[in-house]
Amino acid sequence: MSIDVLQNRIRKYKNPSAVIFAPVYDFLPGQFEKNPVGVGDYCCTLLSALKDLVPAVRVDFTAFALLGEGGIGQMQRVLRCAKEMGYYVILDWMVLEKAGASEDRAKQLLSGNSYPCDGITLCGYAGSDCIKPYISASAEKEQDVFVVLKTANRSGMDIQDLQTGGRLVHMAVADYLNRWGETAMGRCGYSRIAAMAGATNAISLKNLRKKYPKVFLLVDGLDVSGANARNASEAFDQLGHGALCCAGSSILGAWKEHENLDPIAAAVEAAERMKRNITRYLMIL
Repeated sequence: MSIDVLQNRIRKYKNPSAVIFAPVYDFLPGQFEKNPVGVGDYCCTLLSALKDLVPAVRVDFTAFALLGEGGIGQMQRVLRCAKEMGYYVILDWMVLEKAGASEDRAKQLLSGNSYPCDGITLCGYAGSDCIKPYISASAEKEQDVFVVLKTANRSGMDIQDLQTGGRLVHMAVADYLNRWGETAMGRCGYSRIAAMAGATNAISLKNLRKKYPKVFLLVDGLDVSGANARNASEAFDQLGHGALCCAGSSILGAWKEHENLDPIAAAVEAAERMKRNITRYLMIL
């Protein structure tokens, strides 16, 4: 299963981190044209520089679509480039589905070759009829599905931490994922039906890890305000397994903070620092 591939890559690199490719034109260094092709050039150059350091990447569908004409084509180019280089590739699909659209979209994104990926992220608050089609479509290639439980933004708790039937809302969503994942277990001990949670709340991550030991956790927003590696470390089990931490702007835009460094070198340095920060709090066995 893909979840086994991901866990094995994390163990191989001793690095439980991923880079999010959610580009905006402000992230582009001067040597790259500020157009979709320039974005694709920059992303593929970064992928080449990071391939011996980072085990996985996330590619944001919406960010590429907002680049304008040619943006989707460059996203497909980046997906193919990442797959060819051996990365575990996650496609970020944070779209609130229209009723009845999920089945067709799931097949388009996962069943064909247009969007090569090992896993996909989904919004967890549209209901099971918008999630289960992706679980079904991903089964043939044993791709992974990461369902958002708790976001990294501060106001997410206004909804996601409400009490419902003696549970927090995001824990109620986790209960569904846990049940759905029982028949999709990998050899590594984690299900390919996984969860996504923000790096800003250590208590939530700790509770999720304790209550759902077979649910893999994609820890989002390591580079947003209020998040840190110590919080994120609560998502891992005692062997340093079961989670992957993600950051985007701090890598793609690292050159802005290091004017004396080549932009690609600055991104690599930022990715190395992310790895050091996380592994300071855990050991990957």
